[in-house]
Amino acid sequence: METDPSHIYDFFQLAPLLLIDFNTGILSNALVIIALLCCSGLLSGSEVAYFSLGNKEKSQLKEDSQSDVAERILLLLSTPRYLLSTILISNNIVNIALILVSGSLINQLLPEHWGFISQQWDFIIDGLITVGLVTFILVLFGEVAPKVYANQNSLQIAKVMSRPFIFLQKLFYPLSWLLVNSTQFVENRLARINQSTVSQEDIASAIELTVKGNKYEKQDVDMLKSILRFGNTSAAEIMKPRMKVIALDLNATFGDLVHVFREESYSRIPIYGEDLDDIKGIIHAKDLLGHIGSKEDFNWHDLIRPALITTEKRKIDDLFQDFQEKRTHMAIVVDEYGGTEGIVTLEDILEEIVGEIQDEFDIPEEDNFDKIDDFTFDFDGETPLIEVCKVLNIQPDFFDDVRKGAETIAGLVLVINGTIPNINTSVVCKQYQLITIKASERKIEKIRVVLQKKNNINLPSSVSDNK
Repeated sequence: METDPSHIYDFFQLAPLLLIDFNTGILSNALVIIALLCCSGLLSGSEVAYFSLGNKEKSQLKEDSQSDVAERILLLLSTPRYLLSTILISNNIVNIALILVSGSLINQLLPEHWGFISQQWDFIIDGLITVGLVTFILVLFGEVAPKVYANQNSLQIAKVMSRPFIFLQKLFYPLSWLLVNSTQFVENRLARINQSTVSQEDIASAIELTVKGNKYEKQDVDMLKSILRFGNTSAAEIMKPRMKVIALDLNATFGDLVHVFREESYSRIPIYGEDLDDIKGIIHAKDLLGHIGSKEDFNWHDLIRPALITTEKRKIDDLFQDFQEKRTHMAIVVDEYGGTEGIVTLEDILEEIVGEIQDEFDIPEEDNFDKIDDFTFDFDGETPLIEVCKVLNIQPDFFDDVRKGAETIAGLVLVINGTIPNINTSVVCKQYQLITIKASERKIEKIRVVLQKKNNINLPSSVSDNK
């Protein structure tokens, strides 16, 4: 069969035009891909840039609030949920367009057939090459590299993208509103589902049921319950109050210092300046061992160590971590005005879990309460409320809604009554009646706590009418 020469002539005439059209398609797709990749990188980097701005950068923006750029950035940051949804919507649209254009370009560059008999294999190979190559380029240049750069240049990226995001936020506002509100609805539903309805009372009851009939003794059960309420106990509830703190004046002599350690048998003592509100530090008994026998004028002030200061509201689990970090065993508890409220030691915290710890120097203390019957107890006025709750077998936060900062049973009566009551004066607190059975002009010394049962109150049998 002979070839028509005119067909060959027509082919050579059309070939350059087809080649130009083919090259133009590849070039245009490549340029579009580069543009989309730049947009994807800017959007991904902006997500890191805006949400990694620290307090320092935000302060600079507020100081430069007269600038339009700073004003736009602060406006965007004022609605972080809408900003994030705008970034994600824009980034997803760009990434989808990038995948589509990249797939078109790769199909132009790949051979039409790979030599396999089945066309299905050709389709699978094309798909694998497209997905793998596009994913690699998108992750590297559209996600990882821009986010690394934006993390180091967050403020610059935020300034560059402030104007585009204002436009995009207005453009995508309806969709952003839908996403933000849908997300909040889902979060609220999940929060309700995951919200724990188990109270401390339930856990305490479960502990008792678990150990019932086993070899565990009451002490083990009490320890487990103490661990349960460990994080809810504040420093003020376990501290030694100011009136009982043994401290030494900074102007005392070395002989006075040694005498205090010998008399009190403490391992460390706070040192104060003008008064107890002016704590200068803490001195340890072991630091004096090498100076025993020194002259009276020995300068012992160099042995003073810095004191750990804590607030009365600090929880003892956090205070325990402070002790570990500062490598100390004593903290000075101060109120909101900086005045000394008392001291807390590491031993006080451990005793909240394991119970009273007695060493060879401790003098055994009598119980600060007397049990009259199953419904009546007499407490010293200085008994901490947390100890009262333990004796009454109620939750340690039982009086929290009425005590208004009071830490002792006497303080609770003062809060309810408003002043120091006369002897035989009773006040009602929830289902308990608090009867003052001993008091002086300055403080309440003894209180009887009676559980109200069928509205019959057992008044103290023998009390004096004199204050």
